[in-house]
Amino acid sequence: MAEVVIPDVAEETIAIYRERARLHGRSLEEELHDLLESHRPFSRAERAALSRRFLSEYPDVQPSLTAEERREGLM
Repeated sequence: MAEVVIPDVAEETIAIYRERARLHGRSLEEELHDLLESHRPFSRAERAALSRRFLSEYPDVQPSLTAEERREGLM
């Protein structure tokens, strides 16, 4: 696993996360790890799968216009 160092984080910010960690019964490192994992962006494959699932559940929703279609509409 990689390690990350974030310089110049305000002490107030660290104090808030320390308090959150204490309330959750875990270390600051565990709290920040959970925060990063829970807010991780979707991968390209995950976005595609989510899009396919959404379109299968809502067949009446039309796909977005392509860039070319948007350009043509503006001319």
